[in-house]
Amino acid sequence: IPEQIFGTRPEPGANPANFVYFHVLRHWDRDVNIHIRGQDATADAWHRHGLTNATGYSPDGTGSNGMGTGYGYTAAEVDEVNSNKGALMQYHRILKEETDQVLDTLDDENIQNERVLASGATIIVAGRLRHMIAHTFLHIGDIEYIKGLIGAPACDVPNVG
Repeated sequence: IPEQIFGTRPEPGANPANFVYFHVLRHWDRDVNIHIRGQDATADAWHRHGLTNATGYSPDGTGSNGMGTGYGYTAAEVDEVNSNKGALMQYHRILKEETDQVLDTLDDENIQNERVLASGATIIVAGRLRHMIAHTFLHIGDIEYIKGLIGAPACDVPNVG
């Protein structure tokens, strides 16, 4: 998607592609770093790699429960998400690398391990990985649909591998 239309809403009230991409990456970050690695929310990839500075946007305290994942955002909060495609692609590359590191440490036994989160909720590592994959693929379809609505070329998903 060309940078100048990356943050364009396809119609009033509909989310722009940059916001959906941001949302996917924030959930991916939470799945890998908070749910699987057990890190504090302030130690996720977004914060460790200075993406607030790179994008000019801080997700802290926004949306549902203040998690800053794009879930439960108001229209004004959606509009605040920066459409800096390069910074979001950098975030994507970071998350891929961190995911590869996590996957390299998992075997048949510990992929079924339960983890107790700071909230007290219990998750199973394999379940979070399934969520991460399903959630990402679902929203790739959303981004492709948005691109069609705004007249952007299809399938220019960046190769971050």
